[in-house]
Amino acid sequence: MLLKVSNVNKSFGSKIVLTDNNLEVGKSEIHALVGMNGAGKTTLVRIISGVIDDYEGDIIFEDKNINKLSVIERQNVGIYVVPQHAAIIPEFTVAENIILGTWPKDTLGMVDWKKIYENAEKVLHDYGLDFDPRMKVRDLSLVNQRKLNVVRALFSKAKLVILDEPTTALSSEERDSLFKFIEAQRQQGTSFILISHYLEEILRLCDTITVNRDGRSYTGYKKGEIDEATLSKLIVGESVKLLERSSEEKLKTKKVSLEVNGVSGKGMDNISFTLGRGEVLGVVGFPGSGAREICRALSGLNTISKGQITLNGREFSIPKDPKTAVNQKIIYVSFDRHKEGVVQLLSIKENISMSILTSRLKKMFGFINKTKEIENANEYFKTLAVRASSINESVGNLSGGNQQKVVISKALSALPEVLILDEPTVGIDIKSREEILALIDHLTKERGLSVLYLTNDFNELLRISDRLLFFEDGKLIVDKVNDGLTAEDVMQIRDLKDLKEGVLN
Repeated sequence: MLLKVSNVNKSFGSKIVLTDNNLEVGKSEIHALVGMNGAGKTTLVRIISGVIDDYEGDIIFEDKNINKLSVIERQNVGIYVVPQHAAIIPEFTVAENIILGTWPKDTLGMVDWKKIYENAEKVLHDYGLDFDPRMKVRDLSLVNQRKLNVVRALFSKAKLVILDEPTTALSSEERDSLFKFIEAQRQQGTSFILISHYLEEILRLCDTITVNRDGRSYTGYKKGEIDEATLSKLIVGESVKLLERSSEEKLKTKKVSLEVNGVSGKGMDNISFTLGRGEVLGVVGFPGSGAREICRALSGLNTISKGQITLNGREFSIPKDPKTAVNQKIIYVSFDRHKEGVVQLLSIKENISMSILTSRLKKMFGFINKTKEIENANEYFKTLAVRASSINESVGNLSGGNQQKVVISKALSALPEVLILDEPTVGIDIKSREEILALIDHLTKERGLSVLYLTNDFNELLRISDRLLFFEDGKLIVDKVNDGLTAEDVMQIRDLKDLKEGVLN
């Protein structure tokens, strides 16, 4: 046994976060730690890694009690955490990021740069990575940045690597690449704890599963002994009904709301399509394909050099910034809620209000209508079932799923006619995900909201979308009704296999 967590308890004031948590990780094992946002996973990881040191219970590593060891001391014995957002220095080279903190010196006591690059090249080769140690990390793909984080831990002699949502914002191919890399390191003797909300990848990759629910642990579930439905029920504590947009809704003829004609710009080449009133239009494409580019361009985040856009019969002025787009009733919810979604130091109410401070909440002389602000925040707080003490709680205290609900509340407060959702369920638990999908389904049917929906989770995309747009090399290559499509169909179309074989209509 490599790691044993024994009867760990933790409270913050009167709030009990962990109760009698137990977990065992064997050598060369990939162990899943799953649960809803707020179930105690992060607290448990912080205890294992030594960030939190005032807890009850025992952490045993290689048969030794490490309760009194600091973060650095626990790293020295082999415990490393790779966070959700790659902890790299973008302006440093790959080699500098690997060697960081352990600079080799020459005979004069100066940094030995030749040795740094020689060592880094050997490390990359040993771990099966073929990128140049001299390239800037900012130029690496997202999946290679994640791999680099793992390599840095392995270079520091990690025996247990804790991966926190490592596949966030990765395409299905990038996830497969990362999984193969992790599996290769496991075969070399490294153990992993994998935290993820993607149950398919948990069931596929992990040897053992521990579920945290309401601060308690349910552990020992082995690969092949549990299915996705059972795991979902364990996580939530009840059966979770997966939303499936009706076939009638998918096939319904809808009045055109948004019309895009010949739009070009960086990463976009003569793109044209329509979006119906009350329609959910799925967007599919590799990074750089034009899929995310058109979503961000319509919201004023990417530049449009030419083309025409019409929204509900009126000419849509090409937006030069998000404010221009919001004023014209198009609003975008970013895939990165931390950078482009919430201000963590502000309250839920203040975050929700940000999109309407100069419109719906504005009074004479620039004052804010506080009564209306509270009413609006409370409305969405209730509608999206944000789990917090009140609208005055800091967003930084919320789980990822509840932060995402705040981001969507902020977007809906602007009363958009077109809502663009870019990976809206990344990093959130299954129950929060289904609540968000149900809300989208309701708003499109009852209010006529039109939605562009971009995600790499094809099963989710097929459940919510009426029609799919496929992008490649900056161009729209296929526009297809979602009638009986499977995830395998989506992958084939996206890869142009069906086009080449002449199968598509």
